[in-house]
Amino acid sequence: MNIELVEAELQIRMNSDIHCSRFYDFLLTQDESKDKKLKTGGKLIHPSSRKAKQISRLECHAGRVVKKRQNTKAKYNNLRDRIQWFKDQLNETQTHLSQQEIHELIQRYLQRFQDELEQIELKNQIGQRQKTPQYASRKALIETTINTERHEYETNGIEIPNLTRIDAVKELRNWDGSIRLMPRLKLCLIKHNNSTSNKNDDDDDNQIVSIDNENESMDSDVE
Repeated sequence: MNIELVEAELQIRMNSDIHCSRFYDFLLTQDESKDKKLKTGGKLIHPSSRKAKQISRLECHAGRVVKKRQNTKAKYNNLRDRIQWFKDQLNETQTHLSQQEIHELIQRYLQRFQDELEQIELKNQIGQRQKTPQYASRKALIETTINTERHEYETNGIEIPNLTRIDAVKELRNWDGSIRLMPRLKLCLIKHNNSTSNKNDDDDDNQIVSIDNENESMDSDVE
């Protein structure tokens, strides 16, 4: 780690044609010195010096940028997988769904891992002699995902494609599965209502909240 990194950061900030993320990617690839002092151009920088603190701040900032980028990537990948699942459930003749059909479809979505959980449980019963259950991390991830999605559905609403509109379903069918084109899709929040069995579609309108993604930026490098 040397002072040229700091100078590179300053140069990047002054040059509008160079994206700052290039510097952060470069910074994270540098090997940390095993010495307590930082080498800069053949010289040593004391850990408590101003230059060392400046480099440390840049490293911390680079770490935050990378973490934010990873979280954003995970968010859009999960949403893409969810949209793809609902797209795959539509048959060729369906132009739109009723709200009752959508709620039934969401229940199926929340149960999509049930077969896998049963297989994991069966394998654990067969290998009971093992101290650590097989696929424990996978099972924990599935259960966390299901609990999170069910909580969304029962509180603020779960985000899915708007399948009540003919134009939205048509756009969904034409979608190529990429994150880049996701802003074109019409999404909505569907909220569970315990008393929907005796309500018609008009009474359930307050359970669907449209989401405008037209102005949301989804970089292609997220994929």
